[in-house]
Amino acid sequence: MADVPYPDSGISQETRKTMYPDTYSDKLGKVFTNLIDEIVRPNHVPSQVPDHSILLDELVIMYDAFMTIGGEQNRFNAAVLKAAINVIRAL
Repeated sequence: MADVPYPDSGISQETRKTMYPDTYSDKLGKVFTNLIDEIVRPNHVPSQVPDHSILLDELVIMYDAFMTIGGEQNRFNAAVLKAAINVIRAL
């Protein structure tokens, strides 16, 4: 039985390369690279610090409007807006 070769499957080498492009070492390399990426690289990318410049600009415009109008209620509103501006800048 050892002298009888395996029957040819009829698939040419070109067809075999097209159907199975990765060799065992290619597949092992992909798995190894993926494993190293998962271990070494961080799971998440730190998010960027949010930019509040547009919000601050709008609050400053509202603050200026309340300060120019006058009146006790408007000054109170301006003080609240100024406190909000200070809190947002502190973040």
